[in-house]
Amino acid sequence: MKVKVGIEGFTIDSAHYTLSSPQDSQLHGHTYILNVEIEGEVNPSNGFVIDFNIAKKTIQDIISKWDHKFIVPTDDYNKINIEAPFKVEVKNIDAPFPTAEYIAIEVARDIYEKLDRKFKIAVKIYEGKDSYAIVEYP
Repeated sequence: MKVKVGIEGFTIDSAHYTLSSPQDSQLHGHTYILNVEIEGEVNPSNGFVIDFNIAKKTIQDIISKWDHKFIVPTDDYNKINIEAPFKVEVKNIDAPFPTAEYIAIEVARDIYEKLDRKFKIAVKIYEGKDSYAIVEYP
């Protein structure tokens, strides 16, 4: 029997732009809130689908690569030049746009791969308090 377990409330603070949306074509930022579900079989030797501590560490390691970054499509990376008196870190996203939908796809895929492809992963990402995308992977 498959069982879903979940962890809610991870956050990523990042900047991006979405040239596909005239209102959001300028550089701006969000606090994304992520909820993650992991689906699999209960291990009879310990009673877990996955130990929550392992799941939390895995997810935190992955989302730390997105936190406090400027998210840029790989195709645009060489088009951007930022000079500033502060730290600027760019996170490339292998997608045409750095939207919540594509961020969720990459995060879900990375969790899936980091957990050795043993589980089905669902990521719900909020962009603000009332807009979200849900991705199930694979």
